[in-house]
Amino acid sequence: MSDFFKIIPFIKPYKHLIVLNFIFNLLSVVFSLFSISLIIPVLGILFGTIEFEPEDFEKLKGLSVFSFEYLKIWLYDKISNLIVQHNELYTLGVICFFIILFSILKNFTRYLALFFLTPIRNNIIRDIRNSLKKKLLHVPMSFFQKFKKGDIISRITHDLTEVEWSIIGLLELIFKDPIHIIIFLIGLSLINIKLTLICFLLFPITGFIIAIIAKNLKKTSFINQEKIAELISLIDQNITGIKIIKAFNKEGFIMKIFKNQNESQKEIANNVLRKKDLSSPMSETLSTATMVVIIWVGGEMVLDGLLQAESFIGFTIMFSQIIPPTKSLTSSFYSIKKGSAAINRINDFIKIKDEKTSTNLNSVSVFKKEISFSNVNFSYENQNVIDNLSLTIKKGEKIAIIGESGCGKTTIIDLLLNFFSIDSGTIKIDSENIKNKNIDALRSLFGLVSQDVFLFNDSISNNISFGNPNINPNKIIEAAKQADAHRFISKLDNGYETIIKNQGKNLSSGQKQRISIARAIFGNYPILIFDEATSSLDSKSSRNIQNIINNIDKEKTCIIITHKLRSIQKLDRIFVMKDGKIIQNGTHKLLMNSSDVYQQLYNLDKPDDKKN
Repeated sequence: MSDFFKIIPFIKPYKHLIVLNFIFNLLSVVFSLFSISLIIPVLGILFGTIEFEPEDFEKLKGLSVFSFEYLKIWLYDKISNLIVQHNELYTLGVICFFIILFSILKNFTRYLALFFLTPIRNNIIRDIRNSLKKKLLHVPMSFFQKFKKGDIISRITHDLTEVEWSIIGLLELIFKDPIHIIIFLIGLSLINIKLTLICFLLFPITGFIIAIIAKNLKKTSFINQEKIAELISLIDQNITGIKIIKAFNKEGFIMKIFKNQNESQKEIANNVLRKKDLSSPMSETLSTATMVVIIWVGGEMVLDGLLQAESFIGFTIMFSQIIPPTKSLTSSFYSIKKGSAAINRINDFIKIKDEKTSTNLNSVSVFKKEISFSNVNFSYENQNVIDNLSLTIKKGEKIAIIGESGCGKTTIIDLLLNFFSIDSGTIKIDSENIKNKNIDALRSLFGLVSQDVFLFNDSISNNISFGNPNINPNKIIEAAKQADAHRFISKLDNGYETIIKNQGKNLSSGQKQRISIARAIFGNYPILIFDEATSSLDSKSSRNIQNIINNIDKEKTCIIITHKLRSIQKLDRIFVMKDGKIIQNGTHKLLMNSSDVYQQLYNLDKPDDKKN
């Protein structure tokens, strides 16, 4: 139960709905008790035991108004009067009418309890899902290197489903089944205290046995959640790499791996469900055993004249109504135990510290002079990636950072955008340390065009504007023209309103990249970053993209990360990296005459005439 304190903040906003759920659950149980209690006088009429004399009414003076005997005498007086005034059959009809009435009221109030339970359940899940999504958008980039994509998806989907059912179990455990059991036990105690005490003595034994069975259910459920996360990760990997799998004819090999993982998850899931499913038969068996004891003791009391037959039968009927909520209570307990593992996994996610820092930091988004790296060092998993790096980029400059794969080119961009924190040194924009700048303000300076173009399932127009509330169609077209995208967009059947599906599979790599560039231009960012933006393009397309970059507003600062050197000859400066260091910088002409490393890289960049 302690694990559920972690979701209390999500429950608090709906306490008014919880109160209403509680009230209508209470009314439902009370009406149920009344409808069943009226069976006793029905049996009294049928057995002919209702014989009320005027002097019997005097007995009320010495009885508690809440005692069963008081209620019985009062009710039998009213029934006797009806029998005298009419007849037994008429009186029986009146009692049956009230039984039906209370039954209708019971079911109506039960429906209202469920009516208010539904928004509690769905609102809490919605809020948790929103919280998870918000967290996902604001966690540091290191989070995505620590957690697999499948594990993240599993926490937002499967784990959340487990929590959803656990919330229902929790609410039933607190506001429904205990109310039912307590009120009916009070009703039973009014009939016969001895038989009720037997119930009180036997129920804890049931609870103890069930607790033993459920002891390690939470642990097993946690393992099951992890296995499901692994399966989702494997499916994600297989979909991403389906082309390679098919090309190498490794469908059978991949299927074998999946079957083994799936079989392992199945065995654990079987273990979880078997423990959970044991609760209901165990609870029912113990409840039946309790019923047998009650029948034995109660039957003996009837034979000895200590208890009237109709009261005994009413007691057993009333006790039978406790068995279903007892079973439900047990199932709820198991659901909560099972959901606790999911709650812990979700909570581990939620409590991760956001990358956003204090709101007191500088939130001004202005770039006036230069970007500077000074003696920057950065390591990842004890491996040195950036080594004492220093460089300066002036406003309006168009520069490139080149080098062999793994030399740290993209890492420079990651550090500039504050995706990761440096080990030492400083990164400044206009003499201000980026650590002292609000992250939103910092990143609003940059428009990023990456190798992996992100296009969502929406119109080309909305992909270019990318959530900008001030959508100006002319501005979108102008951005597309600057990115050399207007011509091919105009030829599409629906032009700018063409819906991009499946990450733009119906577009060429060059077309997708030009849309991505148009998005960066539309945002009017003072600094544009092109991170391997032409890596998947042929030489001709690369040169076209570079021409677009060359023609971008001179006030814009452009940073190009690339391994295609034949497309960057006209840039203001080129920085050559090796082993996390800047070893040389200058124009293309200067580097061709002075840098062996640059010459080698340039000669490796062979022209490619493939169309894209």
